[in-house]
Amino acid sequence: MTSGTTLGSAVVRALTGAGVKQIFGIPGSHTLGLYRALDTAPIDHVTARHEQGAGFMADGAARSTGRTAVCSVICGPGVANVATAVGQAYSDAVPMLVLAGDLSRAERDGRGGHAHELRDQDALLRAVTDRVTRANEPEDVLHAVRDALTRRRWGRPAPVAVQVPQDLWESTVVAPATETGRQPEPPDPGAIEEAAAVLVAAHRPVIVAGGGAMGAADDLRALAERLDAPVLTTLNGKGAIDGRHRLHAGLVTQQYGVPDGAAQALLADADVVLAVATELGPTDFWASRPAFGGPLVHVDADPVAIGRHVPAQVAVVGDARDALAQLADLLPPADRSGAGRAAGCRDRLAAEAAPLGAPFAPWIAALRHALPDDGCLAVDSTSANYYGATPLFEVRRPRGWLNPSGLGTLGYAVPAAIGAAVATPGRATVALAGDGGLLFTAPELLVAAERDLPLVTVVWRNGGFGEIARLLREQGAGPVGCEQRAPDYPALAAAIGCRYAEPQTPAGLATAVSEGLTAGSPTLVVVP
Repeated sequence: MTSGTTLGSAVVRALTGAGVKQIFGIPGSHTLGLYRALDTAPIDHVTARHEQGAGFMADGAARSTGRTAVCSVICGPGVANVATAVGQAYSDAVPMLVLAGDLSRAERDGRGGHAHELRDQDALLRAVTDRVTRANEPEDVLHAVRDALTRRRWGRPAPVAVQVPQDLWESTVVAPATETGRQPEPPDPGAIEEAAAVLVAAHRPVIVAGGGAMGAADDLRALAERLDAPVLTTLNGKGAIDGRHRLHAGLVTQQYGVPDGAAQALLADADVVLAVATELGPTDFWASRPAFGGPLVHVDADPVAIGRHVPAQVAVVGDARDALAQLADLLPPADRSGAGRAAGCRDRLAAEAAPLGAPFAPWIAALRHALPDDGCLAVDSTSANYYGATPLFEVRRPRGWLNPSGLGTLGYAVPAAIGAAVATPGRATVALAGDGGLLFTAPELLVAAERDLPLVTVVWRNGGFGEIARLLREQGAGPVGCEQRAPDYPALAAAIGCRYAEPQTPAGLATAVSEGLTAGSPTLVVVP
């Protein structure tokens, strides 16, 4: 055991020992003990302009690295403000540690009118996290922090919150001298053998890969090649297989109102479907859930997710990388016309996307041309994403696509891109937003400016909430509440400290993005 130290110092030491490089947050009176300890720590504190931005930054950092990211907020308004970002991370299985300030222990459990007091902060955090620790002793805090930073043995990644009373930060705590690591539970050998037998007998197998497959991209590709199976991905799975690979079949997500679309047809024709690290939930499809033509072999670290939405014939509980590697060892190479089936699906998906995607297609192609293969694109909930980037932007590396899928919030792209840029220095990073969503979190561009990040933010100018306006018009109504006055973008960029460009052609966009990615400051690019 080590000698006693303050809780703030012990928490910072635990973060450092777990490899945490950044904390995203805003300091306050209820977290002063943490920030005193951070003063001399080798951890970069990224000060957001709003707690929601801090949460989205942590989300972007976690998705781009695969590691648990940390954000710090005060109790009351800080917790309430970060809740949307934490809920987004929960819906998309993003690992995050929220260090939440709390009232002192003497002030808890009452309605005393104390500063930053919520009636039930615990309930608010429980609604958006996997688990919440409401600490009463310093050891409670340290245990919960260490647990959140240690790899799980099973189950989906998710945000966790630790509420630290104001009076605990300076308490003395004795911290263990060494860490006790955990490894994921290995897949059951019998389940692997059963899955392999089903796959070997298949003639038209199809793979569906989710966001949890990002850490197993090489194994996914190797298995797909041995099985010669087309690979569909969910929105969060974009990039789990290179979009240029011959077996990449496109997105399983259907957002164009096309009944029995290409992805659904591919799944209906399959005699076996292998789902990897996806719960196959409603937001994975967006259209009606397709009927599978054959049995489902479902691989996931979370046993609760397996078969929850689609019945599984074979369940393999375990880490995707381990399961896929073991399956590949049992599968002899075979010719199952995988490349042809994948190409047919891609071509049909492109035709389905064309009617709504046509206005965006040349601009998205220009963006793809300008962003390096290993670059990262963070997108917002906007028509430029739904009908442009989602079907048309080819992701070529794992963790190169950050998308607010499940909760589907606005304002995600800019702070998530900042989090990714800070967590993966030197990686080309672009945010894509509509002009409505941009204004949710535009002040966070000041973080990029003060850090001289070569972050490029591309804004699709559509007069407000363009997608909702389109849906209202389809229903015979006017765009009530959707039209907004745009800011003076050149003045906004100048005030924040961003370079500015307003290209009139797709070629001009490619140039603006390329130049912005090598600049010494962020760039705001507005597409007319």
